Amino acid sequence: MKIENWQDVDEHLVVDNDKAIIVKDSKLLDNPEALKTEMQRSGEPVREVRSKLVQKSVKSRVKTDPIKISGWFDRKHESDNAQKAEKLVSNKPTHQYKQIKNEMTFFGESFLEGFLGFYGLEVDNALGRYEHNLHVLETQELGSSEKEYYLAQVKSGELKQVTKSLPNREIAEEELNKFYQRDPEETQAEQIQLRTSEDDRKEK
Repeated sequence: MKIENWQDVDEHLVVDNDKAIIVKDSKLLDNPEALKTEMQRSGEPVREVRSKLVQKSVKSRVKTDPIKISGWFDRKHESDNAQKAEKLVSNKPTHQYKQIKNEMTFFGESFLEGFLGFYGLEVDNALGRYEHNLHVLETQELGSSEKEYYLAQVKSGELKQVTKSLPNREIAEEELNKFYQRDPEETQAEQIQLRTSEDDRKEK
């Protein structure tokens, strides 16, 4: 079994061949028997679980600024709802949702629908950014103290390692920083494409 720790993701992914589980409590990683039992009980296809892990993490970090929500309604020509958005007391979607539900007579169904549409779009955008970017990935065989580090992407739960194993986290983070500082005008996708083309030319 292998443990994956993704940059900016708090939970761990434990992979066993074609199945995986999400582990919240890192103490459980020291208990192989409990992990095996949990894997047999609730293991699902790796790609699905990795995708869930990333989505869950991205969702937990999304903030919905009342001013942005107000602008969203303004662009839809819903000035009443735009004004109501200013009454939201938090920028955390779960708190905002509870406030809207508790004060439904004030906010109304159309505001709730608009809010959920805005929140869904914010989550999709944040997920798109996470999947587009490179991250430091730490992997470790269960029971081993040796860790490996890579720069990697995860798209729809599919892992794409873009570097060979790097000696430690610090070097991996340095490589990541170098990668993004090289030419700010280029998008990451273009940089990967350029590297692939260069490699192809060298091989020829």
